[in-house]
Parts: sequence; structure tokens; C-alpha cells
Amino acid sequence: MKPIRVLCGMLAPALLLADFTYTDTTRITGGVMASMSRSLGGLSKSMRKITEPQTRTHIIKGNKMADIGATDGAIYDLDAGSITTIDFEKRTYSTITFEQMRQAMDRMMAKSKGRMDESKAKGNSDVQADFKVDIKETGKTQMISGFNSKEVIMTFILEGKDKKSGQTGAMETMSSIWVAQEKIPGYEEVQEFQKKLAMKYAGAFANSSMAGLGAAMASDPRMREAMEKMAKEAEKMQGVHVRQITKMGTGLDPAKASEISDPNATPEGPTAGEVAGKAAEKTATESAEKQVLGRLGKIGGFGGFGRKKPKQEEAPPPSPQQSGQNQQGQASGLLMEMVVDSANFSNAPADGSKLVVPDGFKQVEHPMLKESR
Repeated sequence: MKPIRVLCGMLAPALLLADFTYTDTTRITGGVMASMSRSLGGLSKSMRKITEPQTRTHIIKGNKMADIGATDGAIYDLDAGSITTIDFEKRTYSTITFEQMRQAMDRMMAKSKGRMDESKAKGNSDVQADFKVDIKETGKTQMISGFNSKEVIMTFILEGKDKKSGQTGAMETMSSIWVAQEKIPGYEEVQEFQKKLAMKYAGAFANSSMAGLGAAMASDPRMREAMEKMAKEAEKMQGVHVRQITKMGTGLDPAKASEISDPNATPEGPTAGEVAGKAAEKTATESAEKQVLGRLGKIGGFGGFGRKKPKQEEAPPPSPQQSGQNQQGQASGLLMEMVVDSANFSNAPADGSKLVVPDGFKQVEHPMLKESR
């Protein structure tokens, strides 16, 4: 028996250092964001890029994980307790430790608290927020990325009420999550790394102002109830999420959670000449966008509550083509629809060169350290 125990002891480190690689492809497929990209894509390269598919490769190798995109990347090093971000276009990189991140967050929280106290002193803090969480299985199944997957819908509703005027508003986030029902060999490496990373974060932020904020939120009965419900029903989402369709807006229909507005590719925006030649269509689109955004209010803090509603001007009727493109966005108040597909799962040996900064790149100050000063 002793030789077997020795052999198991020798194999254990190798098992812990197994590699795993997979990709995520993100697309903005609907809502106001997609509409704006199509309308203004010919005038702005950044607007056109909003709806272009963005693919990132995730590599786990021992106690390191790389998250690599076309123009940027990040390396998480558990042994060093650090995160390194890389800009492939500028050929630069910056590193921040978890402890430095905690200090930076504390400084930013202190600044934010000062502004909040000042706003409260001026009587500008009259919005009461409430939140609701729901997770349920729909019974639907579908083959995605080669895996038989089940659908789970998670809905998060943030409601706000202005104490003075009594006006209310809400922002909904609804996710159709497709979970692979069979085990993907090697994916446990991803889950184990995520657990270790979470423990590193928890250790670094245990005595920070963020921990105090978390405790204060948890003391709120409404938040505590929502968190307890999520923890209880999270079992429904256990497994590999091969697809996630997330919608943000108002009046979203759970029955249409898994519907994708533009399941194919994303059309390129019109040229500058086409935009100029279709001024009437552009005006109609912008009017529709303003109507949706008006219903959503100022999302960050429900800042639009309690204000006198301006007189609404009549907008020219949209063309039949626009009506087809924007029907879902206008009917449901859809601000954004995003699809994330995970695929190319592999437990083959990973390329270790992807987990280090490329030669010749210049080190710069991390943005979080710069912003927190």
C-alpha cells in the first residue's frame, strides 16, 4: 500500500496544475445600444465597434489565469497576489496587487462618501431603492456549443421611488442562462481557480471600507432576503454556462428571455453619405431612443424622478424598415441585449507564453492607482 500512497502523492501536484482553455464571444444584439451603433456607425468607428463580436480566450495554468482579447489582456497571478493588464496596441502593461487595489478602493470610497454626504446635506438624497431577485428553470433544453443545455432565467429588478414626489421607476436585468447538463472534462480547474481568486479577494478586502459597505447592505432586510434567495436557488445555475443572453431595460417579457433580436452577425453602420441622405430616418430613430431612455430615467441613481416632465414633441413616423428593426426595443423599453457564448473547451496543455507579458512592452502606472490619488 505504501508505494501506492507515494505514487498518489507524486501525482497530486500534477493534477492540481492541469491546464484548461476556453473562449467567450460577446455580441450586442439588440436594444437602444445596437440601434445607435447602426445609426451612427458610419460617423464613428467606436460606435460601429459596439456591435462587433468580441472574442476573449481564457487560459488556466496552475495558479495563473490569462484573459486575452484582440486589443488587451489580463493576467491573474494567485502566487504573487496581483493582476497585470496588457495593452497590445500601445505595447504597455501595468500591475496592481490585491493590497494596492484595496488601498485604492478605500481612497475612492472615501471620496465618494464625501460627495454623498455633501449631496445629502443639500437635500438631494430623497430616492428610496428596492430590489427583487428571481431564479427559475424554464424546462427548455437546447444543443449549444455541442452540449445539451437547460435554461435558467435570472431576473434582477432595481426599483426607485422619489420620497418627495412619489414618482417611481425601475430597471430590470434579465438573463437567460443555458447550462450544460453534462460534465465538461477539465472545467473543474476553472471553478477551482475562481474559488482561490475569491478567497484572495476576500482576504485582501476583509478590513476595507468595501467590507463595511457589504455589511451595511447585508443588514438591510430587503438585501438580505434577496441574497438568501439567490444562494438558495443558485443550485439551478450550477454547471458550465455555455450561453447567457442578458437584457436590460423596463417591462421585459420573461417568455422572450431567450429570443435574440439579431441572431446572425451584426450589420455595419451606414457610411457618412448614407447618414446624410437619410436624415429623416435618423431623426425618427433618435426620437425612439430618447423615448426609451426617458422611460428608464437616469439609471445610475434615478436622478430623473420628481422633475417636471417636458412637453413631448411629435416625432415623424418611422419608416417600415425602422419599425421592423426597433419594434422590440420600443415595445419593451429594451436598453441593451447582450449574448455571451462560451466554446472551444480544452484540457490540452496550454501555451505558457500567454501567461507572461510579451517582450519589449513598457510598464506604466495602473489606472486604478492613478485615479485614486
